[in-house]
Amino acid sequence: MRIEIVVFDGFDELDVFGPFEVLSMAGLTVELVAAERPGPVTSMRSVRLEVPTVLGRADGVIVPGGGWLNRAPAGAWAETRRGVLPSRLAAVAPSTRWMASVCTGGLLLAAAGLLADRQATTNHNAYEELRSYGVDVVEERVVDAGDRLTAGALSAGLDLGLWITERELGTATADRVATSIGYARTARVFHARGR
Repeated sequence: MRIEIVVFDGFDELDVFGPFEVLSMAGLTVELVAAERPGPVTSMRSVRLEVPTVLGRADGVIVPGGGWLNRAPAGAWAETRRGVLPSRLAAVAPSTRWMASVCTGGLLLAAAGLLADRQATTNHNAYEELRSYGVDVVEERVVDAGDRLTAGALSAGLDLGLWITERELGTATADRVATSIGYARTARVFHARGR
């Protein structure tokens, strides 16, 4: 299984590196990708990465947040205004097994039309905005809607990574990874109603 985590200028580091660490430790292939072209990307706290490849060859895609709540000039909110990343997500979705988000990355999935009439979650400070996209907001850390997985604010990315690990590789592997990173698996996963 190949998992791509989309990074863009202004992404939140924990949204990306929490799931990246967990999924990599589980033995899954995880790669950071850009929406449009390879090259440098700078996070919201000025971590600069050289991203070697572009979104589009994944079994699963994870979309982080960052910069939504403060309407930063770089981040998830700015990406919805530019429109390129939501368009790319919509184009790639049919070829993936699932699409996932962490924190306000859920608003990028929603802007791509990928969460309409579904149950999902995001950062609790953005629930109303997510509802405005026609999403049935569930106040949980992780919501599994089959081919769409969403996680709440920041540290919920660890829960998402562990849940994806459990879905793909089993409970024993997820528990082993959680123990390895010293993380207590206490968050339950909300299983959304069928479409």
